[in-house]
Amino acid sequence: MKPFSQLLILCFSLSLLGVFDAVGQSFRKRPELLRPIDHEEGVRMLSIFRRMWVVGDFSLKYSIQFIPRRGKRQEVFGTLWGSSSLEGSVSLIHLHTELERQFFLKNGPYASVMERQTELGEWAEINALDWFQPIDEAVTINPFDLMMPFVFWTDWEYAGVTKKGSRVAHSFLMKLPTQLAGNTLGLFGVIMYIDENFNALLRADYVNEEENVIRSLRLLDLKKIDGVWLPKTVDVLDEITRNKTRLVIKEAAVNRDFSDNPLSKGLIPESVPKIPIYDYKLVR
Repeated sequence: MKPFSQLLILCFSLSLLGVFDAVGQSFRKRPELLRPIDHEEGVRMLSIFRRMWVVGDFSLKYSIQFIPRRGKRQEVFGTLWGSSSLEGSVSLIHLHTELERQFFLKNGPYASVMERQTELGEWAEINALDWFQPIDEAVTINPFDLMMPFVFWTDWEYAGVTKKGSRVAHSFLMKLPTQLAGNTLGLFGVIMYIDENFNALLRADYVNEEENVIRSLRLLDLKKIDGVWLPKTVDVLDEITRNKTRLVIKEAAVNRDFSDNPLSKGLIPESVPKIPIYDYKLVR
């Protein structure tokens, strides 16, 4: 299974079952460990996972569906181009809405988010505390969900090896950096479960200061395109309201080469990498 990064979204594995399915259940009720905690093992596992996170050039066409517990569904469509720079993975996102909003996400230890509305507009940096604002009024997914900067947070606690559904996983509590303190979500940290065999993220649970789960990222299915595993459908679930936003990859062009585009150097390009329409493959 090849690693594939950046859009949620993009390094999940095979399990939906877990120990945090109940609303408000606390992480302080730690899952049963399969073996004693070995901190050096945790350091090694996280280091390998972070190195695998930045891989390849690609483009995705997708839909984002807001599915409220009650009320009418809404949907927007978008295109993403992803690459890797020396500083980490980067993603350029176009939302095909009336405003044609665009986002430039730079992940890694020095994560940042830029935005502009309409192709003629100026790019402006989004303050870190505003990363939790939805990318469009029709959905609840936000730049923080798409970028998953918590993978690179420096303050973390290794909680050991446990079972996540049928999978053996290493669990980590990634603690919020000071720049995100006081965020509107009430986020204190993110619990990551990394598959022991595939070094892939099984699930991410957002927790508040009491370590109650308030939001989660959940995989629904995977598809393999040209040798690359893609998370075809991912839900971002509000554990309090039970409203969710579902991201569905419709088409993909993977194993690309963007070396002649500024995107590969971590810069915002004046034009997106050119990919013929017929190079996109349906993700069924």
